[in-house]
Amino acid sequence: MTKNQKVKNKKFIGFIYALLSVFLGIGVLSILLSILFFFLTLFKPDFEPFFPVIDVPIEISEEAQLEVKDGSTYNISIDEAYFSFNVDNQYGIAGIINYFYFIFILFIAFYIIFLLWKIFRSMRISLKDVNPFHPKNIWRIRKIAIAIFASGILKISYPLFLKFLWLNKIFVFNQSFNIRLNFDASIDLFWALIVFVIAEIYRIGLEIKKEQQLTI
Repeated sequence: MTKNQKVKNKKFIGFIYALLSVFLGIGVLSILLSILFFFLTLFKPDFEPFFPVIDVPIEISEEAQLEVKDGSTYNISIDEAYFSFNVDNQYGIAGIINYFYFIFILFIAFYIIFLLWKIFRSMRISLKDVNPFHPKNIWRIRKIAIAIFASGILKISYPLFLKFLWLNKIFVFNQSFNIRLNFDASIDLFWALIVFVIAEIYRIGLEIKKEQQLTI
């Protein structure tokens, strides 16, 4: 590796490390504000309910019209829609569970960013020895895969909880709709598999590096 390449690698890893540090700060702030808003919602009646961004898919198949800027209209079909609801006492236990689901997904995202931050931090330090393969990073990458997998399972199972244990139907414009399973979240399971493969590639790279050091 040339000196210029080392400098470029150091700058790139330093940039990613700084970016992840910013995201870590935003994550901590988001979690603290979410907890604060939640308790304000519960104990202060005049406070506007906190609105977590949670999308629950519903079964829908409706005809509609699309108008473009030149005035032309086209017939389209709406086959995908989502709903969300506030954390509010009027929803009872479901509103509380909705909040904890939101917080748990937020914690998983924060945990993934934290692990990435630790990985790039170790790589940033190890660049001095020209050895980016740190043994602890293998388990950090595996933990990221596990966190992504857990997130996918939660996103798939949460609509099931609402469908079978709480909600019956959703009424909009004198029409009723059912909750459908969130199979879109299955993409998270696919990403978890990819990250597991990356962890194994990293492990093999570390073993090759050790063998090269032993043969020298």
